[in-house]
Amino acid sequence: MRENKNTDTFTLSQKNAFDRRQAAKLERRRKQKRADTVCITAAACIFGAAVLANLFQFNRPTVSEVERRELARFPDFSVESLIKGDFTSGINSYVSDTFIFRDSLVSLSKRLDTLKGIAYSVGDGNFAVLSKGKKDKTNEDDQLGELLNELHNKTETKDSQDQDEPTDDSKLSLSKSQLALTVGGGGILSANIPDGITNVSWKVDDENVLEIIEEEGGVKVKALAEGDAVVTCTAGDVSASCSVKVTAVTAKGTDNGDTADFMTNGLFIYGDAVYTAPWYIRENSKNYLDTAAYYKKLFPKTDVSVCVIPTSAICIDNEKIKAQFPDQKEIFDSISAMSPEGVNFVNVYGELWAHRDEYIYFRTDHHWTQRGAYYAYKAFVESRGLDATPIDGMEKIVLNENYNGSMYEYTKDERVKSFSDQLEAYKNTKRVTMTITSRDGSTQTYDSTIMEWSSQYSAFLCGDNPYTVINVPDNPQDKNILVLKDSYGDAMIPYLAENFGNIMIVDTRYSSVNVYETFSDYDLTDILFINNLEAANSPAWAKMYLSAVGVNAD
Repeated sequence: MRENKNTDTFTLSQKNAFDRRQAAKLERRRKQKRADTVCITAAACIFGAAVLANLFQFNRPTVSEVERRELARFPDFSVESLIKGDFTSGINSYVSDTFIFRDSLVSLSKRLDTLKGIAYSVGDGNFAVLSKGKKDKTNEDDQLGELLNELHNKTETKDSQDQDEPTDDSKLSLSKSQLALTVGGGGILSANIPDGITNVSWKVDDENVLEIIEEEGGVKVKALAEGDAVVTCTAGDVSASCSVKVTAVTAKGTDNGDTADFMTNGLFIYGDAVYTAPWYIRENSKNYLDTAAYYKKLFPKTDVSVCVIPTSAICIDNEKIKAQFPDQKEIFDSISAMSPEGVNFVNVYGELWAHRDEYIYFRTDHHWTQRGAYYAYKAFVESRGLDATPIDGMEKIVLNENYNGSMYEYTKDERVKSFSDQLEAYKNTKRVTMTITSRDGSTQTYDSTIMEWSSQYSAFLCGDNPYTVINVPDNPQDKNILVLKDSYGDAMIPYLAENFGNIMIVDTRYSSVNVYETFSDYDLTDILFINNLEAANSPAWAKMYLSAVGVNAD
């Protein structure tokens, strides 16, 4: 009996313990449920308040201060846009872009990314700020170089001697009788050769001043030193000459003392501006140039040019400051020297250096000003034997008298908030029609290359878009140029409307256009690559340009 009693007592104790545990569990569940209800209710209230605030907010933002771009606008309604879905997708972009506190959330996200070691870039430029001397993976560079060599070996060079030569002119003539260059600059001279004459030769009377490189139909002229020289073309028994004047660079930049604050990301503050220090990796630049040479093989009848843009440090004359980063003149001389045959490397360094005392780079933004872009335009069109429209002949407009660009986001230095810029633009002298295809697939057409309603750098070409076409009816319609670019090109490309009838612009960061399939049968006269020095030193851009013609470089 005692055993049974003990057993019953033990069983009862277990049951009581079990009941207590169950009761505790139920109480915890009730508390958790109450906590969940409170959290869900709070989240719903916050979300609902945000939705209502976003729905009924007045004075919706039109510009993202963090991303430095124009935000989407509410789309215009039409039955056609509704049927195609453009209207609803436009509303989606509008709501997404103007959501309340969006800039704060984007900025927070990017700061969290940096804590995780994820690199990001600010604004529409996708500008890579890298430490001085930072080198990409050598193995990756070698693989890209091997791929380019393989492509060059496999690609059959097509007959590029099919030129449109005048048949009604029996006189020898050159494209220019006079040419003015600055040291480091260059140009192209072409000749109209009378029918039946095959023995053509070129010479320069002073090889210390000029270097000439013979190409089909003419010569590439490079200015070596200050002085005067004459380039002469002889065809049979007749000759024609071009007088070339080369001037030295004597302009002076701003001197703000011997102190600059250098940062680990390749930027430095000097005086009242933030500058980008240059850096150079020869293998990467060679791959970039070889990519342009591959385009020349794909488009043998098209002139291929490359414009690499110096960093803003070009404006500094102080020798103590300049000693802390690589010499850009040496960098550009090196890039120019290894430029492949058939690629017109436009050494814009000389033009920009000559005007470095002017307002050619922003103090608070990583881009150049449109005045700076003008001098690159001038160097390019003159290298193609064309005349640049004088900048003084264009109407200058001020879009923002107190512009502050991307550099604060890069530096987080409070001093940058007190720096100020003026956003200027120069209007085309000719009528234009510009049609852009935006990232959401919609298209818009404008009668200007400058968005005068904008107060940001994206005023040029309406910012970075996958595909843009500019038609200039007053220019020859058989003068067609394809431009492959980063955001530096946005400020320069509008000037091309002074010389070309049709300008096609592809931004390979956002475009899925196959450039070869799209333009192989198009009567292109020119292809222009335009990138800042950072991009020309990055394998990523060479890979994107190869991908744009169907080559997988990964």
